[in-house]
Amino acid sequence: MKPDSTPPRRNSPAAPVGRVTLVGGLPWEERDAPGEAVVPGLVVASTTSRGARTPTFGPNSPKPQRGVAGRIEEVVRRSPPFTVSLSLHVLVLLALAWWIVRARREDRVVLDVSFLSTEVVESPDHGVQIAPEPEPVAEPVPEKVESKDSPVDEPIAAPQKMIEAVDAPGAAVAAIVAPTIGALLNGREEGRRQALIDAFGGSNATEAAVARALEWLAKQQDKKDDLWSLQGPYVDGGSQENRLAATAMALLAFQGAGNTPRDGKHRRVVERAWKALAKRQQGDGRFDVEPAIPFMHEMYSHAQATIAACELYGMTKDEQYGEIARRATEYAVRVQSPGGGWKYTPGKDGDMSVTGWFVMALKSAEMAGVSVPAATFEGVNRFLDSVAIQDGVRYGYMRYADGQAPSSETLAVSAEGLLARQYLGWRRDDPRLVTGLDRLLAESIPAVASWGDGSEQYAEKDVYAWYYITQVSHHAGGDAWRHWNDRMKEVLPKQQIQKGPEAGSWDPALDKWGHIGGRLFMTCFCTSMLEVYYRHLPLYGDAALATAADAGVDHHR
Repeated sequence: MKPDSTPPRRNSPAAPVGRVTLVGGLPWEERDAPGEAVVPGLVVASTTSRGARTPTFGPNSPKPQRGVAGRIEEVVRRSPPFTVSLSLHVLVLLALAWWIVRARREDRVVLDVSFLSTEVVESPDHGVQIAPEPEPVAEPVPEKVESKDSPVDEPIAAPQKMIEAVDAPGAAVAAIVAPTIGALLNGREEGRRQALIDAFGGSNATEAAVARALEWLAKQQDKKDDLWSLQGPYVDGGSQENRLAATAMALLAFQGAGNTPRDGKHRRVVERAWKALAKRQQGDGRFDVEPAIPFMHEMYSHAQATIAACELYGMTKDEQYGEIARRATEYAVRVQSPGGGWKYTPGKDGDMSVTGWFVMALKSAEMAGVSVPAATFEGVNRFLDSVAIQDGVRYGYMRYADGQAPSSETLAVSAEGLLARQYLGWRRDDPRLVTGLDRLLAESIPAVASWGDGSEQYAEKDVYAWYYITQVSHHAGGDAWRHWNDRMKEVLPKQQIQKGPEAGSWDPALDKWGHIGGRLFMTCFCTSMLEVYYRHLPLYGDAALATAADAGVDHHR
């Protein structure tokens, strides 16, 4: 802004009379006096009609200045008008820029960019702020489950019994020698657990990872209703909510390490969760948890909750949990489809994914001493035959109508099919089981080994499939188990989050199902995989002893 439209010329008699006065304040202000303007914080000179330049300070007459002020006045007086104008505008722009930057800094936020953290911390004052350091995470102590029972001398050995084959057309069951199903939960007991870790290739690193995971899971339990969620409060939650499935998976992880409402470091967590679930079990055995379970998840969720209930009853022999387990099992039997499987709707159709969970639920019931009709397992065998590929080496997701070939064979459903065959009587050396497991390992071991090295692809990381492959290979023992475990026990602990609020969990990014199940889903499956050494005793007792002998473990010490 200028006092006149045309700047005065030096020594020009026609130059207009004007004065520019400096005072504080923003922005520029017009004065009432003709030809007078006020500019913040600057000193300029007025120009008279005779070309003389005299300093002006506000509306008063010019006064001579001495010292520093006088020298500044002299410099300004001798400067050409365009220099004064340029200086004025530069200083105004600098002042405006300083004001804008200062105003923005007041709203500054600081992001805590510690590993996988999205915490936002507001700055309490101006200036450069440093993100707070994450709280140090203490090294977790491996789970120690207290028990009144004395340590055992043979932690792997289990009573043997003969399972007789049913000689019926299409039945794929042969007479085998296998441990009593009720003994399979005994590996979680004190006196067995450490020996099993040693025998089957676990380590301090795998146990520390389990301890970290359970600490993280304990923090995610909702303090209002004592259940868990697939969608939070952690980061990277699932795309759909299912609090029954989330709670069942969390309980399976805690119970897999021997925690019950009366034993274990996390007994209070387990006790509160089961009190909450018991209140939500309906008269027909179903669990009704709000918000409503998505349609496609209903049967999955019930099977998972049934596994957890039966395991708890088998571990505690407490009748209050026995009633929950029996009712849940009876409902599972009632909703089996005529074709022998289970799917999304009770009593309708069947697919390998849902059926695999129900096979484990019914076998968990038997482990706990809950009766399951033989006809139910006969139906499962019929269903398995209907989705079998290559005579049972691989398995499809479901069978199309009109006798067409099974659909959508994947690693996950093939692993589920082979695990079901193991529980329903296939021998350890059955060629179909051996060939099928070899194929699963050949395709999955490279993917496990590449996790975290920057080369993985979206479809390679499939923890859901790896969860079942871990169980199949553990029961099979021998080279298959050693090859799988050598990769799994190294990779999973390394990929566990070590710092920040999600320490103890696993990142679901790039997993085939991680965007649906989310961080809790991922963490529960990885935890169960690392508990495999003692979670279930191997189905084939002789193979287990051979594996332990190859590892150089003396079980008679």
